[in-house]
Amino acid sequence: EKESMEKRQRIKLSIIQEGVKSNYAYFPVVFDNYKYTRDEIFEKLGEANIVARKYFYPLINAFECYRNKYSSNETPVAKHIADRVLCLPLYADLELKVVDRICDIILK
Repeated sequence: EKESMEKRQRIKLSIIQEGVKSNYAYFPVVFDNYKYTRDEIFEKLGEANIVARKYFYPLINAFECYRNKYSSNETPVAKHIADRVLCLPLYADLELKVVDRICDIILK
């Protein structure tokens, strides 16, 4: 499913790095120029009772205590990713039929 999502759409998945062992705690996906925004996907999944999480959102430099000290204009890449990344569900007993349902919601 990963290959079809990346090939057909503007959806970016994490690259598996050689020599790095994942703890499989998160499954971040970046919706970059996709037909739906990260927020629209978040809402669609929520309507289907699927809990996703906006990752790195809001940026720390957007917190009130840092607003006057650090500008998000100084971290454009972080802002770009924070506005587009969503962590999809990932847990030990996640059934493949649920994975397929998540993919269907995102791709339809």
